[in-house]
Amino acid sequence: MDIYLAEVMGFCFGVRRAIEQAEAALQDGGAVRSLGPLVHNPQETARLEALGIGVIDRSSDADAGTVVIRAHGARPDTFEELRARHLRVVNATCPFVQKSQRIAREFEREGYTLVIVGHPDHPEVQGIQGYVAGPTYVLSSPEEVDALPAAITPGVLAQTTVNEHTFDEVVAAIAARYPRYTVQNTVCSATRDRQEAARLLASRVDAVYVVGGRHSSNTNRLAEVCAQVCPRTFLIETATEINPADLTGIARVGITAGASTPNTLVEEVVERLRGIR
Repeated sequence: MDIYLAEVMGFCFGVRRAIEQAEAALQDGGAVRSLGPLVHNPQETARLEALGIGVIDRSSDADAGTVVIRAHGARPDTFEELRARHLRVVNATCPFVQKSQRIAREFEREGYTLVIVGHPDHPEVQGIQGYVAGPTYVLSSPEEVDALPAAITPGVLAQTTVNEHTFDEVVAAIAARYPRYTVQNTVCSATRDRQEAARLLASRVDAVYVVGGRHSSNTNRLAEVCAQVCPRTFLIETATEINPADLTGIARVGITAGASTPNTLVEEVVERLRGIR
């Protein structure tokens, strides 16, 4: 059985930057906590906790020390609350997400109603919504466009980790319904590159393992992209989840990984597969 790796996979710039900023904050002393898991990968979260970087679910849970705003970003009022309580804030929001936040504000100033193509329960989306005062709408599929109010003028942007094909479909549905709208494709280049590399990999192998956290949006999108091309696609968090029976009759297996997946987990998957063949 031959093993192939996607040309682009694993930690993206924004995730690596957030981890480095959190680790640097430890050197200054005092408690360091991230507001929500710094990355959507339980193994990496456990490693960071072992270093001393804890996780809080709500800003009110921080009583002293440093709070790291993760790559997903946060609402402006979250920053205000933390600083009003004299907590040190490290803003590790991904620059691509910061761009989306700025665009959201620009849309509102220009009279557009913000429409985000993404997932309403994702922290990045919820953070972006906090940058506008008016109503916002979050769509996960083109079928949801019909539920938008008829009187709005949509200003459309994307959750940075959304499937770009889905984004294009939603934009096409909006264009068919609204005579006036504006669009900014804010799918980040890291997401785009990983999805393209995953699609190419899936077209060349008989099975694909997508390594990453099950609660990671970008990892789930990678699995969707691969499954469209290679039905025998498996999303796993660790090498221990590999079932040799799934590889019966497989000559070529591919591996890709989400943007919040450390290289060590990929290396363990490779070693596990080498032991099976």
